[in-house]
Amino acid sequence: MPYRRRGCRKHFSVMSRTLMHASKLGAQTWLLAIFLIVANPKGRSSVQLAADLGVTQQTAWHLAHRIRAMLAEGGMPGFAGPVEVDETFIGGKAKNMHAKTRRQRIHGRGAADKIPVVGVKDRATSRVAAVPVHEVSTATATATATAMVAATTRPGADVFTDGSRFYDPLAAMGFRHARVIHSVGEYVRGNVSTNGVENYWSLLKRAYIGTFRYMSDEHLHRYIDEHSFRYNRRSDHVLRRMGEAATAMDGRSLTYRELTGSRG
Repeated sequence: MPYRRRGCRKHFSVMSRTLMHASKLGAQTWLLAIFLIVANPKGRSSVQLAADLGVTQQTAWHLAHRIRAMLAEGGMPGFAGPVEVDETFIGGKAKNMHAKTRRQRIHGRGAADKIPVVGVKDRATSRVAAVPVHEVSTATATATATAMVAATTRPGADVFTDGSRFYDPLAAMGFRHARVIHSVGEYVRGNVSTNGVENYWSLLKRAYIGTFRYMSDEHLHRYIDEHSFRYNRRSDHVLRRMGEAATAMDGRSLTYRELTGSRG
């Protein structure tokens, strides 16, 4: 704590009142961790991060989640449109599980026992916002699409989806809704497609398979925040990404107790 404020006679440092506050790790360790997470297209697992930083896996896990907390955009993006809306399901493949685990977790077909996520991509800015939901239904799909489009442009905004019936009410809600029907082999019709948001899903699932191997229900939103931060800044230099992340540290906190819900 090398600095001291005369008025209140309290000591402080660059780590005070940020996500680094009261951390036993030095600022250099934090900066290296931020670099490894924001620079790697598939993220960094806590096991690999621990090896990179020379800390325990538990420390690296908490550190990574605190960094994800600073990468969260916060609030609704207010897209102007046109937008692409789609949903996916996050979870392990049954064929890759041990037989006992498969019997315990898989109780149906396809998306059963996976976590649904709804995503919206803005064509004008190429930015994506995604959020896990309890279930994919007409209510959740349309509510997510409506919340992410700016109120000023909502009436008449173009919304492109696949053939899912979840999006049927969009036209009645004032959107100009057009869809592509994947079931008959239609993926692009003029400027109507969902290829942009599906590219986002593809990269997210590559990170799931190639880096993390598992994303728990309670922390999935943090992994999505991390992925969205990198995806939305994929054309930016890594130093600019680090600068945005460091700026977002200010005034935020995520203790181990808050992260795990424990008393310890």
